[in-house]
Amino acid sequence: MHIGVIPDGNRRYADSHGFTNYKAYKKARDTVMDVTDALSSYSDKLDEISFYLLSEENLERDEDELETLFQLLEENIDDMAEHFRDGDYRLNWASTAPEALPDKLKTKLKDLEKEFQAGDIKVNLIISYSGKKDILEASKAITVNGGEFTESDLTDHLEIKTDIDFVIRTGDNPDRECLSGFPIWNSSYAEFYHIKKNFPAVEASDVEKALKHYSQLRKKKGE
Repeated sequence: MHIGVIPDGNRRYADSHGFTNYKAYKKARDTVMDVTDALSSYSDKLDEISFYLLSEENLERDEDELETLFQLLEENIDDMAEHFRDGDYRLNWASTAPEALPDKLKTKLKDLEKEFQAGDIKVNLIISYSGKKDILEASKAITVNGGEFTESDLTDHLEIKTDIDFVIRTGDNPDRECLSGFPIWNSSYAEFYHIKKNFPAVEASDVEKALKHYSQLRKKKGE
C-alpha cells in the first residue's frame, strides 16, 4: 500500500495562531514524523509513503519565505533522520528541479538516501517537484534512449515509480481539493481524503480516521 500526503495549510496555521511562518514550519516538521508513525503503525500492508513537501510552484514565493523554507529543511533533516533511525524506513528524495535548491540542502538529502537504504517502508520526500514536468522529463528520457512508450517504461523513468493508492490532503479550506502538482501519473486511480485541518494541527487520530475511511471504501469494492 502506497499513501501520499499533501500537507497544506502551514501559512494559514501561522496566521491563525499568531505564529511566524518559521514556527509553523517547525511544528510541521514534528507533524511529518507523527504522521509517518501513525501510518506505519496502522497497517502492516504499508510499503511506501510520499510527502509532498515543496512544489516547483512554491519556488516562486518571495525570497524571504524561500530562505526560511530552505533553512528549516536543512535544520530539520537531521532531526527527521534521528527519528527515522528508530523505525524501519528507507528514504528517497524525489525532485524535478534539484538545481533550484541550495547545495547544502541537496548534499544532506543525498546523504540521507545513502544512509537509509535497507528499511521495509519507503519514504519519499518530494521537494522541488512538478507532476507535469515529471511526465515530460520521463518522456524525453524514453525518446533519447530509444525506448518504447509503454506504461511500464514511462513509470520506470518517473521520480516516483509505484502507484499511489490513497492520497491524504490537509488544510482548513474544504473547497481546495486539487492535487497541486502532486505525482499525477502515480495517483490517477488513488482514493482521496481531506483532513480539514491545517497540516501542523493534524494528529494521529486524524490519520486513523482517514485510514478507516479508506478501509471502508475498499470493503465496499470487495477488495
